[in-house]
Amino acid sequence: MSDPFFSVLLPAYNARGHIGAALRDLLAQTFRDFEILVVDDGSGDGTGDVVKSFLDPRIRLITLPENRGLVGALNAGLSEARGRWIARQDADDRCRRNRLARQHLAIHGNPDAGLFYSQATLIDERGLWRGKLRPPLTSGALRWDLCFRNPIPHTSAVFDRVTVWEEFGGYAGDNVTADYDLWSRLLRKGQAFGDPTPLVSYRNHARSIMGVEKACSKRPSDAGLRDIMVANLGDWASASGEDAGLIAQAWLAPEKTDWPAYFHLTDLLSQRLSPAPALLAEEDYTLMHRAEAVSNDCAREMLAAMKKAVPGRFRNLPVFRTAISRLAACLK
Repeated sequence: MSDPFFSVLLPAYNARGHIGAALRDLLAQTFRDFEILVVDDGSGDGTGDVVKSFLDPRIRLITLPENRGLVGALNAGLSEARGRWIARQDADDRCRRNRLARQHLAIHGNPDAGLFYSQATLIDERGLWRGKLRPPLTSGALRWDLCFRNPIPHTSAVFDRVTVWEEFGGYAGDNVTADYDLWSRLLRKGQAFGDPTPLVSYRNHARSIMGVEKACSKRPSDAGLRDIMVANLGDWASASGEDAGLIAQAWLAPEKTDWPAYFHLTDLLSQRLSPAPALLAEEDYTLMHRAEAVSNDCAREMLAAMKKAVPGRFRNLPVFRTAISRLAACLK
């Protein structure tokens, strides 16, 4: 039997409540040349039993005897994958019936790209709409955004298995840094293609990867995140090591940030590289809420410095939705 075009890599840990829907979405794909690698990462809730109830031969279940964490599960799956292209999906997420068909066409239409992804719908535990994830859709804009944050919905990504497994040695880092690190490495090697259609629905709840990361401190991962940001800022924004360190600190430790210096530096970089104003506004909005997570005083200090240093960016902040956002509106 010939190798499939896609290996859908689906790690699962205690995912009994949602994995059935994820598998039904994948089995309903209009593009049929794929396998599904479910990596049961030491689940104790019967996740593997749900997977075994599906009799489609394209589903392969890899059972790990103990929990290895996301990176360990992903690399276990990569080691068994037969497809040239890896399509990622999380066990509690959903996808459209034409997801793989569109990404198959994108691969053939963009031979210089080694990373494919799409926008995503954000849903809650019950599957209700909660927003939209809008990563940049061009390689240049994506490289700029990767200097500050990780915008790509991991569950929408497709990448070349040979590059990631045989050349890179798989995923590295931890649950917080692994995909950010991988996208950065892939963008140093080639181009990326983003689909403006939301091909996946990304579930955000207390037990999801996104939810767990928001609920716990990211401090143990800060060193890894800082290294990625500093390298990206140096390579793609020509920032010095000192300047890149100051910018990274604003995103990782807003309470320690020299805000006037931060806005001065990022304004100089944006004048040189000309990112879209809407992308700058999204980044500023995200950073505002990182500051708010520290304290309202930290967010007020950031907003006051922003209004003085880069008034145009202050005016371009997206529609205000939270308490600190309303505070910003009062400053206008």
